[in-house]
Amino acid sequence: MKIFILNAPPLSQPQKQAFPYPAHNRDYGVEQDFLVWLKKQKQLLTGNPSDADWHYLPFYWTRWHINHNFAADGDGLAQLQQMADKVIIDDAKTFTITQFDGGSLLNLGRTVEFTAGRTTNAGIDIPILCSPHKKPFVGLKKKYLAAFNGSFQTHPIRAELQQKYAGSTDVIVQGNLPTRFYKRWFWTKSFNENILRSYIALCPRGTNCTSFRFFEAMELGVAPCLIGDTDVRPFKKYIPWNEMSYYVSSINELDNLLSGLNKRDAIEKGKRAYKYWKNELYYQKWCKYVIKELEALNTKTIQLTV
Repeated sequence: MKIFILNAPPLSQPQKQAFPYPAHNRDYGVEQDFLVWLKKQKQLLTGNPSDADWHYLPFYWTRWHINHNFAADGDGLAQLQQMADKVIIDDAKTFTITQFDGGSLLNLGRTVEFTAGRTTNAGIDIPILCSPHKKPFVGLKKKYLAAFNGSFQTHPIRAELQQKYAGSTDVIVQGNLPTRFYKRWFWTKSFNENILRSYIALCPRGTNCTSFRFFEAMELGVAPCLIGDTDVRPFKKYIPWNEMSYYVSSINELDNLLSGLNKRDAIEKGKRAYKYWKNELYYQKWCKYVIKELEALNTKTIQLTV
């Protein structure tokens, strides 16, 4: 398989965004990471778009939308659409990497979006990654069944989570911060320790179907539990997610999980989660799965045309 990197104008690749998110994160994400990785894969690249199986559209969607007021009232979309229309040669052969909630927010035709922030948009799920958290050299003793720290306003399931476990000493649900752009550095110690002292980390969906928390928990060595209406754990064809994480679609399902939780199994899942995050899903590690998905799409296309 060969990939041609489309000639994106500099304006479509902002060198920085207005502020980092989460607050402890350096200004770097999966959109930049994939381009860095792909440029190293000389065996995959071609300088001739006619020889390529796929064209990669390397726009920095998240930086652009954040710098344009989160696309509120369509801010920045017309200009971005115009740039994309000029760059794309064949939308049926094009793919892009997005992290922003809802993806590119543009009409890209048949372009395949690999997305870390799916809402109602179609796309192939990828990890939503950020800078690692600090953790103690010595493991902390488990104290809680599960823990969540964060905002409750970004999705109804979070408010339901808060209401369900209010006053619980086994399930810690804290935060209720006034904005989704909360300064996690202000309560990093509480955030990290609550996760590390828990058998599982609660990762309810927010504005999009996933949460940074899911992969942060993996990095901290605690099995994450995604809570939401859509299971967006990425690359499910290739990754044995049930061996290192949990998924529930509702708070009732979560309550059933917690009431019968096998603590030893949860600890082992957490250990596997950390190893998988480190070796397969952190920056530069996850990109190979995009290639697997593209190869699978190529095979499917060939089968349909035969």
